[in-house]
Amino acid sequence: MKQTNESHAGTPKRSKWIGIGAFALIFCIMASLAMVHENSIFGHSVGEVTDNDRESPVSITADGVIVNTTSIGGDILGYGGTVPLEIYISKGVIDSVKALPNNESPRFFDRLYDKGLITSWNGRTLEEASTLKVDGVSGATYSSNAVIGNLRAGVAYAMNIKEHHPSLAEYRLSLIAALLVILAGAIIPLFVKGNRRYRLIQQLLNVAVLGFWAGVFIDYAMLLNFFAHGLTFTLAGIVTVVLLIVGLLYPVFNKPGHYCTWICPFGSLQELAGKVSKRKLKIDPRTLKTLDTFRSVLWVVLLSFLFIGWGVQWIDYEIFTGFLVKNASWVVISVGVVFVILSVFVNRPFCRFVCPTGTLLRLQ
Repeated sequence: MKQTNESHAGTPKRSKWIGIGAFALIFCIMASLAMVHENSIFGHSVGEVTDNDRESPVSITADGVIVNTTSIGGDILGYGGTVPLEIYISKGVIDSVKALPNNESPRFFDRLYDKGLITSWNGRTLEEASTLKVDGVSGATYSSNAVIGNLRAGVAYAMNIKEHHPSLAEYRLSLIAALLVILAGAIIPLFVKGNRRYRLIQQLLNVAVLGFWAGVFIDYAMLLNFFAHGLTFTLAGIVTVVLLIVGLLYPVFNKPGHYCTWICPFGSLQELAGKVSKRKLKIDPRTLKTLDTFRSVLWVVLLSFLFIGWGVQWIDYEIFTGFLVKNASWVVISVGVVFVILSVFVNRPFCRFVCPTGTLLRLQ
């Protein structure tokens, strides 16, 4: 079976209604999962809405001071909106940090507690907390950054410093770079065809910027958060929407597989690894058919897990999270390395025979 680097090169144009129907199917699947797991669809929750507003950001108690970041951090957003905190301070030292009710995905937000992010500042002076570098949690990047931003804004307020969350500048820079790389991968290939040099540059940028620097990619965690909480008018929200336009809407206009072929950082990394050797393992058609069937069966099983609520943790450990080296599971990193090595001898093996996210997008 001959593989090509071009996105579905030479395939006949499909009826637009096939693309629309496939898009509707994916939409229904993800919308249903959002309702099942988050009890919310595009930010409209059927649960009780909690009002966290307080008259003053600071409350004085017998033990010290409580800083509420509801108003202080009103412009610091996670996936689902603001992520207010209560910061308990005694004698200039942070005793504890409490997350107030928010619209983040509970399952993802609980990981911040499980990984110790919320308690990272306990026992620190305000000066120490204002400069402490804290890593985010894999699988909950936006929620992590929102918590870190709120904490720093609250500490700055307590120290009577007007400058809010300046440490997020590098985070924003990485998202700007990611947006430019995504736009390049989305637009340039439509006009520049068959240019191997450009393709190499795009793949290197995908791996370096989208993968290791910004940690931006389509996976089930991102899809579930978007369908549950909708669009947030932030830089992160814009990046998400552009990715989803390429991943979900391009196929409607007869550009199936564009995201996987031109933007996906792990797909690019596999293809780059494949350039190490021109010698490839020959896989007979029967084995190829078996592996393709395995990918489809695996996808159905994993999707079923999501609907019945059993074993849903797998979406926090999709192989893409291995790019977030500091926070990724060593198991995910190890599996990723294995597939990269295998890519030297087999063309994009994870994409072709395993990837659950790719299988979902291939419905189009």
